[in-house]
Amino acid sequence: MTKKEYLRQGYKIRMSIKNEEEVLKELGENLDGLQALHNSEKLQGGPVKDDSKFIEKVDKIIRIEQEIYRKIGELKAFQAKLYQEIEMLKEPTEQILMRSRYILNLTWEEIAERIGYSVMQTHRIHKKALENFRFF
Repeated sequence: MTKKEYLRQGYKIRMSIKNEEEVLKELGENLDGLQALHNSEKLQGGPVKDDSKFIEKVDKIIRIEQEIYRKIGELKAFQAKLYQEIEMLKEPTEQILMRSRYILNLTWEEIAERIGYSVMQTHRIHKKALENFRFF
C-alpha cells in the first residue's frame, strides 16, 4: 500500500459512513410511510395485516445503525493511529497540513489559509510531508 492509499483510508471510511447514513435516512422515511399506512389500516378494522415488511425494514435499520457505529469506531481508531504517525514529522507546518488534510478532510484552499501559504506552496509542502511521512 502506498502512502497516499494509506492516508486516504480515513476519507473512504468517512464516505462509507455518509452513504450508510443516507440509506438509513431513506429507510426511516419509508418506515414512517409504512407505519402510517399500517396504523390507518388498523383504524378501519378488518383482518390484521402482515407485519413482515415493517419488521424487515426495522431489522434492516438496526443492522445499518450497527454498521455505522462499527465504522465510526474504525474511523476513530484509524485517526488516532494516523495522528501519532503525523506527530513524528519534524516540521510543525507539515504536521498541521497532514492533520488538516487527512484527519479533518479540509480542502487545499482551507489548508492554505490555515497555514498561511498559497495553494501552490501548500501542495509543495504536502509533497515534502509525504516524503517525510512514515506509517506502521
